[in-house]
Amino acid sequence: MAIEDADGEWKAEEKIAGGGRALEALRLLIIYPFLYSRESRKLGLKWPRGLLLYGPPGTGKTSMVRAVVRECDAHLTTINPFHVHKAHAGESEKFLREAFADAYSHASSGRPSVIFIDEIDAICPRRDNRREHESRIVGQLLTLMDGSKTSSEALPHIVVVASTNRVDAIDAALRRPGRFDSEIEVTVPSVEERLQILELHSKNLHLDHDVDLQAIAGSCNGYVGADLKALCREAARFAYRRLSDSGEDGQVPMLRMEDWKSAIFEVGPSMTRGVTKEVSEVSWDDIGGLTDLKKKLKQAVEWPIKHADAFARLGITPVRGVLLHGPPGCSKTTLAKAAAHAAQASFFSLSGAELYSKYVGEGEALLRRTFQKARLAAPSIIFFDEADAIAPKRGQGGSSGGNPTIGERLLSTLLTEMDGLEQATGIMVLAATNRPQAIDAALMRPGRFDLVLHVPPPDQVGRTEILQIHTRKMRLGKDVDLSRIAACTDLFTGADLEGLCREAGMVALREDISAESVSDHHFQAALDSLKPSLTESQVQEYCFTK
Repeated sequence: MAIEDADGEWKAEEKIAGGGRALEALRLLIIYPFLYSRESRKLGLKWPRGLLLYGPPGTGKTSMVRAVVRECDAHLTTINPFHVHKAHAGESEKFLREAFADAYSHASSGRPSVIFIDEIDAICPRRDNRREHESRIVGQLLTLMDGSKTSSEALPHIVVVASTNRVDAIDAALRRPGRFDSEIEVTVPSVEERLQILELHSKNLHLDHDVDLQAIAGSCNGYVGADLKALCREAARFAYRRLSDSGEDGQVPMLRMEDWKSAIFEVGPSMTRGVTKEVSEVSWDDIGGLTDLKKKLKQAVEWPIKHADAFARLGITPVRGVLLHGPPGCSKTTLAKAAAHAAQASFFSLSGAELYSKYVGEGEALLRRTFQKARLAAPSIIFFDEADAIAPKRGQGGSSGGNPTIGERLLSTLLTEMDGLEQATGIMVLAATNRPQAIDAALMRPGRFDLVLHVPPPDQVGRTEILQIHTRKMRLGKDVDLSRIAACTDLFTGADLEGLCREAGMVALREDISAESVSDHHFQAALDSLKPSLTESQVQEYCFTK
């Protein structure tokens, strides 16, 4: 039954990595009725006739169908929108009838026959307020699928498989038992499946000993199979370019880790196109001080992602949302990015300015789209800057005529999406604000922002660490004592201290453009010209207790 190659029996897994659940469902639909036809007749078992595969583009739905068809040497009849949509009335229905007739003729010979309908949402959209032409196509397909059931004894091996990226756009009449009996979601691959896909597509490439495919797979959150295939191709291109630049044309290139890193910058995950996704390179070491706060964030953000099995074993529900509040310039955004980097999570960032639009509903649509993309690219972190602008207290926006304001509509959408995270895994919401008291109380309950953390101005130890971080690449004179400088910078925020280091360097250059180091008197001059952003009264004002 299977096609024999020189190395033995051909298996779908040789060409398809991941997607085990979908492959098994396809085998159950296509192969098992052929293998166990005698047993099923004895038991009076009726095999399913239709399967709907749905999921994001590039996850391998079409490739899986073709692989299983080849595995069992079945006949494949393909239908896609280009074939169906014809200019003249009746031509589309005629094509469908001919396609089914072709499948029946091959099934008559005792050979499994598969009808594969690609992008079925474009062929059979919902018939509500649709054109008559589309309604006729839907009606014809329904008739043909129902007709295949009447010949179950004579034609036991004809099945219909369809794929779509928009499962809710398909006419509801198709989504019932007897037509598409099963629906299988083909999801974005996990890190283990990404590793399998990379190994599959790189097996003919020459990899240097330093190439760590496991690490590459871990840094490719949100990549689907098509993205990973393109990544392998792009990495090879960078290797060829490097070889060409060195004047060693004609040799087989050896792919190094640097080629893969360059390729990742070129080939992003297709899942996150259309929303702002950042690749966070900020680490915990880039943040001075805040030791206890960083520990709490690690436990809230990293642990549920890196130790999900431990949480499941103890029945612990991870934190869904974390609110960071405190004065401006105290590293709230940087903390969120560091948490995403440490957890190897995709990082989606939204601000009030992006969500407020002059077009009604556009901000809410962007919010929903971001949550949808985050689910596909999980593990992921959605970060809201200026959360008080996105989720203001209701009733303070002055809505007119009973119509909700933009802020109220955004808040309602955000509440709905955060409640939906109870069914999702590996997704967390982080938010930052200077005015936590301005955020609607509905967000501050458990299940939404479970954890509220105050980010204070750095203490003296923290300021010393921050100064050390911002002078890493700066050549300092022997007379520079960063601890002493830190003692003189009370109420300076992290941003203020970064500005202080920059200004000290500029003072040195203004004094002597050929200066080779920054001395203590340069820092003192900078201190004389700069003032802290905060006052004692402001620090007290930014304190907030949930």
